[in-house]
Amino acid sequence: MIIYRFRLTSEDHEDFLRDIEIQPIHTFLDFHKAIVTCSNLENCENALFYTTDHKFKKEKEFSFKKQKKLVRKYDDDLDQVVTETYVPHLMEDSILNKYIDDPHQHLIYEFIGKDSYVLFIELFKIIKTEECYPLPRCVNKKGELPKKPEMPVVPEAQKPGTVTPVNVPPAPAFLPEDKSIFSEMMEDETELTEIENKLDDILEEDTLNIPEEKSPSSGFKEDDPFTEEEDIHEEEMESLDEYDDIEDLERRHGNFDNESDDY
Repeated sequence: MIIYRFRLTSEDHEDFLRDIEIQPIHTFLDFHKAIVTCSNLENCENALFYTTDHKFKKEKEFSFKKQKKLVRKYDDDLDQVVTETYVPHLMEDSILNKYIDDPHQHLIYEFIGKDSYVLFIELFKIIKTEECYPLPRCVNKKGELPKKPEMPVVPEAQKPGTVTPVNVPPAPAFLPEDKSIFSEMMEDETELTEIENKLDDILEEDTLNIPEEKSPSSGFKEDDPFTEEEDIHEEEMESLDEYDDIEDLERRHGNFDNESDDY
């Protein structure tokens, strides 16, 4: 039995290394599954193999699923760049020994999924053995390919721009159909009658205690100072005849100067 031993490395992750043994009669799809299993890869959306030269320049392409590609290349006959439709080989239909003709064959593997990686592959050993064991298998494993961190699931209440709903009891209707609510609020007629009687008694007591107002025609009290002043003034007016000099009286009680009023 002939066995191909391929070594896989990563230019971006130097600690990563895998040695995978596989038979020449296996397909590229079998090789793909062996890589995914031993490298703990998940959620494959697409994957590609490329056969290359010793400098890892891509040549033939093998795709995980059927697809068509547009390729731009230079046409010597037309002397211009043209666009052509290109259909890669399908992995499940492509057997390894039909496309590997170099004892040190180089390949490129591209994994496209939740995480994406590019691995460089080299056929570094061809083994002939009489033993029979299940293949493909990983015989050497070092390092791991880093995974993107899982995004935490944010509850709806904690997302920016969202408002946490508050459980508010529904407000009662303005006029509920259940009339029993109003029946509890009916007024007590007996209590209203007692309140009215108390108000009447209070008003009656206030009326009895109101002091009598003086009538305008009642005049002033005997000892009213204004009355005495008026009496004195009347007495003074009655005694004007006792003064001999009227001019002297005017000077004493009036604001006149010493000049005579005669013109």
